[in-house]
Amino acid sequence: MTTKNQIWDFTLLDTGFFRSGQPFNAGEGGYSGVRSIFPPTINTLQGAIRTALAAAKGWSPGKGQFPSELGTPEDPGVLSFRGPYLICDGEPYYQMPHLLIVKKESGPDATKKFVFLAPGEPVNCDLGENIRLPQPVEKLDGAGSVEGMYISKSCYTSLLAGRLPAKEEIENHIKEKKSFWKEEPRIGLERNDETRTAEDSLLYRIQHIRPEKNVKIRVIVRGIPAGWPALSGKILPLGGEGRLSAVEVKNSSEEEQLNLLPGRPSLVPGTDGILRFTVTLITPGLFEDMKKAVRNGPPGIPGHCLSACLVRPQLIGGWDMVNWEPRPLIPYFAPGSTWFFEGVPEDLPVLEKLHGACIGEKTAYGYGQIVIGKWGG
Repeated sequence: MTTKNQIWDFTLLDTGFFRSGQPFNAGEGGYSGVRSIFPPTINTLQGAIRTALAAAKGWSPGKGQFPSELGTPEDPGVLSFRGPYLICDGEPYYQMPHLLIVKKESGPDATKKFVFLAPGEPVNCDLGENIRLPQPVEKLDGAGSVEGMYISKSCYTSLLAGRLPAKEEIENHIKEKKSFWKEEPRIGLERNDETRTAEDSLLYRIQHIRPEKNVKIRVIVRGIPAGWPALSGKILPLGGEGRLSAVEVKNSSEEEQLNLLPGRPSLVPGTDGILRFTVTLITPGLFEDMKKAVRNGPPGIPGHCLSACLVRPQLIGGWDMVNWEPRPLIPYFAPGSTWFFEGVPEDLPVLEKLHGACIGEKTAYGYGQIVIGKWGG
């Protein structure tokens, strides 16, 4: 069967709400209420995409058979996805990899200084014996995590090659999340449609997301049957509360998809013959044995894992349209999670193919997409 690949660019027309893992139960959301996550996960986006494709074929909820090509609630059928990618002024931005720490200066001429992390000397700790925890390659007092900071594709390419961002790159190609979107608190009250009165004990407080005008969310959709109706432009509900998003759709080549990714560096063994490389997630990762992946790295990577730079897991669920209820929350490794490896020169052909590949579980949805970098001398 002949198929085609497409790029879907989503632009929120107002605010959006994409539920995080926080509960809605009374007293459990905290003072600030339930926060929204952004960019939304592929669970939300692929649901909107498959629904739009089905509607273009004449399907509507409660009427007709959902197209078999689009799968089931547990399977995407003939489709596969890559992303989502955060696009600002036409350039992709990614969560900064956690192999860096940053010190943020204060004042009118505030600057940022970054330092690489690398495997330290073996120690005994709660993870076991002879554990090589990541350590800064140079001392930087007051440094902290890069979580919530984003790096452009071009700057990421340099980073994967082992180069720290220059001053111009820090000013123009590394941004904090507030540069892409703002959070707006909202208060809601559930209403009984029959009586048109408020339901008792159902007052809630949530945080909406308002992206900047130059921000889009991009998803690569693969495997669309060639004879299906074209969607050149459309308005779709996206996320909670039925908020609307404009979507631009265009056919895409494999080269266009590869150009979204940071470039793979040229890996060269050290003088000792050891090939030192990093594996970093650019989309959330789910593996069969998550505990084992903490110590040994993602499955299918050649060489030996020495250390890892990880943050708290990202809880991902979604909405079950069949049973009309939230899906169970599952912990994923967050984008930016990085593992340090040592290998041999014979591993190079495998690593070349792994750059930009999806590994682990639910790869058809785009989970577990990785990029390969270098570390050490």
